[in-house]
Amino acid sequence: MNAAPHQYRGSPKHKNRPSHGPKGTLCPEWTHATVQAGLATDPYQHPWPETEASRLFATSATAPDGAERRYATSRGIAFEAKPSNDGTWHGYPIPWESVPDTIVDQWVANGTIVRRTMKRHWHHPASNIHWALDSDSP
Repeated sequence: MNAAPHQYRGSPKHKNRPSHGPKGTLCPEWTHATVQAGLATDPYQHPWPETEASRLFATSATAPDGAERRYATSRGIAFEAKPSNDGTWHGYPIPWESVPDTIVDQWVANGTIVRRTMKRHWHHPASNIHWALDSDSP
């Protein structure tokens, strides 16, 4: 299946749902909820264009080194997106220490994020895949 370039679709690897294989950092529910409902169990049938994840991807910054990576932020969390194996892209939360400095500096300069907010999620061990889920709490 070849999708349009830069089309976003979440990956089961980063959702708090049953899936095959190892999990990566889990995405908060607010990233993939729509006005109608949240994500069920089939990410291939989900209306991704209606999600915050898709909006974040559409406004993401390209990796400064030319790598196939894109970066975005919302609610104090940094996200990285990379190509999936089917022509779409998927994203997931990353610690701030993993965001390229040039992008962080640009976001701080234009008021997208403040450094004080970044401290909470500066570093998380790879074994802690649940850390971003705390942003689902009111």
